[in-house]
Amino acid sequence: MPLRPARTALCERLGIEFPIVQAPMAGGWTTPALVAAVANAGGLGMLAAARIAADELRAQIDAVRAATDRPFGVNFLLAPPDAEPRDAAAMQRVLDEGRAALGLPPGQTTSPALPPSQLQQQIDLVCAARIPIVSFAMGDPTPFVDLLEATGCFVIAMATTVDDALRLEAAGCDAIVAQGGDAGGHRSTLDTPCEDVPLVGTFALVPQVVDAVRVPVIAAGGVMDGRGVLAALALGAQAAQLGTRFLLASESAAFGAYRRQLLEAVETDTVVTRALTGRPARALRNALVRAVERAGTPPLPWPYQALVANDLYRAAIDRDDADWTPLLAGQGLRLARSEAPAGEIVTALQDELLRALENISRRAT
Repeated sequence: MPLRPARTALCERLGIEFPIVQAPMAGGWTTPALVAAVANAGGLGMLAAARIAADELRAQIDAVRAATDRPFGVNFLLAPPDAEPRDAAAMQRVLDEGRAALGLPPGQTTSPALPPSQLQQQIDLVCAARIPIVSFAMGDPTPFVDLLEATGCFVIAMATTVDDALRLEAAGCDAIVAQGGDAGGHRSTLDTPCEDVPLVGTFALVPQVVDAVRVPVIAAGGVMDGRGVLAALALGAQAAQLGTRFLLASESAAFGAYRRQLLEAVETDTVVTRALTGRPARALRNALVRAVERAGTPPLPWPYQALVANDLYRAAIDRDDADWTPLLAGQGLRLARSEAPAGEIVTALQDELLRALENISRRAT
């Protein structure tokens, strides 16, 4: 009897064909075209609502719906601002090394004002738009769960420890993303700021979360090919979430130098650092990270570190410079060595999963 694609109970519930979730990568890398392509290929595409206005989110939702009739979701980052920094001057002098390299003027020494939060407007928008799936990271979604579920929304939240997973289940979340320490991007701790950042590996975290909660679990962290998806399913997860792999999709907005770094880097090239935003995040160690580490100046609190560096980050992206902007990435870097359309990535993941199953079957006979 031929092996068939693994379609879990969570796939049935979400209306997707394959247990593959495209991570909602904030920062502008996730485009409506990427989300729609993943959805059309049978996976779950996720928009990133962080750092965009409600009107822009509405436009992105409309763009996805114009390109697919398949289910997709929207993700929110919940981390509230940490304490306002008393003095930004020391960090600005550190960042001025990058500004000088790019021909920018020195940074302002005053602390920037926080932009007004649009979170509630965005939540109201996804409720009105009847988005079928909403996910949360970097915080406790309890205040929003009842409102979203009243509209029929399926609520997913991310945890880095078993205790956090239990808290999210008690809050009414319908599924948990278990984020291993090998995952790229920000560590999704519930209590913020978190001094001792949990870095439990995906292989250790996922089965412990599966055993502890009754809701479905999605594995995240270091999954780059079909073998990783199969491993996640073997550990009890009902899907795997991939971010770094989809950064290399044709539809991703990742700039050229970022893509080249992902294709050339290896697992030891990443580091968990607060240098980029003030919160711990796994990224490639570039000139930016090294400059902050070398200076010994503590990064500003979240999100002020990124706010004071925004001119530097934007200029680096505009100039296709990978040295002076965040390059978030997970540890499975050797496993992605080419770019491809998102639909082909989803298909390749499924084919790799089936080949891995066949190899196991052959070895067992």
